[in-house]
Amino acid sequence: MRKIDIGGHKYSVKFMDGEKAGEDNKYLFGMNNPRTCEIFLDEKLVTSRRNETFLHEVIHVILVNTGCDHDEGLIESLANGFHQLGVGEYLWKKVEK
Repeated sequence: MRKIDIGGHKYSVKFMDGEKAGEDNKYLFGMNNPRTCEIFLDEKLVTSRRNETFLHEVIHVILVNTGCDHDEGLIESLANGFHQLGVGEYLWKKVEK
């Protein structure tokens, strides 16, 4: 099973069917559950999108763990910028070990 330590908590990384969800009928690429320490990713994502989505969810978890208010626009900006620097790929390699 894939796991990653975020803020001293072992998160399981699992795949899900990311069909359209929510009121806006957008695809759900990923989500996280801090109560159960789980991150879910759409199983059909291409590698680059998977890595960026994983990074997006990790940023969510970090901000929730620290009690910081945040919104999706901020998370998307940070995830996209850090992904371009190779952070998404780096984090995914840590999960694959």
